[in-house]
Amino acid sequence: MECPYTRRRSESWWAWSGRHQSHNCGHPVLLVIAHPDDETMFFTPALRALSVAGHRIFILCVSNGNYEGLGRIRTYELRDAVHHLGVSPSDVTVLDYDAFQDGGQWDKQALSCVLLRHMEVLSVDLVLSFDAGGVSGHRNHSSCFDALQEVYTRGVIPEDVQIFVLDSVSILRKYLGIFDAPMSIARSPFHYFARGRDVAAAWRAMYTHRSQFVWFRFLYMIFSR
Repeated sequence: MECPYTRRRSESWWAWSGRHQSHNCGHPVLLVIAHPDDETMFFTPALRALSVAGHRIFILCVSNGNYEGLGRIRTYELRDAVHHLGVSPSDVTVLDYDAFQDGGQWDKQALSCVLLRHMEVLSVDLVLSFDAGGVSGHRNHSSCFDALQEVYTRGVIPEDVQIFVLDSVSILRKYLGIFDAPMSIARSPFHYFARGRDVAAAWRAMYTHRSQFVWFRFLYMIFSR
């Protein structure tokens, strides 16, 4: 997990989580994803760790994943899945705007305004999302990063809000599973190793996304780092 953008403070998000946990504060966190199931496939360890630390997690899903006409079903699946990850379904917002349809080209400035509004209304201290590579290379994932970068570049990000992004790696490292651990440890002093209960929660959440639980996602859950 990298931290490229911050106002006034700079630290690891694990350090941020631990610091606020030690003060017994449940600070609001915003996760920005592109589609239902992104929260499970890419952010389960972060969500589980933040939930255990007592932080309130909000999820903003920019599209309802309606590329195959399953938007309504996928929205329901997302709200069911987050229960396994320590997030309240009432803290999940799924957008269905013409400007942000699944698979389409998203307007960076329009999305940055939406994200800024959510940061302000929710008074969040931390924002999580994709990096420029989008983990899987999906352009909607990258658009989330581009919009957050736009907010930061314009200098309008609320003071003391930190933005952390996933670290996209090569396809080889992505599917090394646990064997990627030595390389990850060598690259960063901050680590989180999923417990057995975290892995079980990820599988339960992914199974809730039944419309998307196809063979290649099954393999992703087995082999991904």
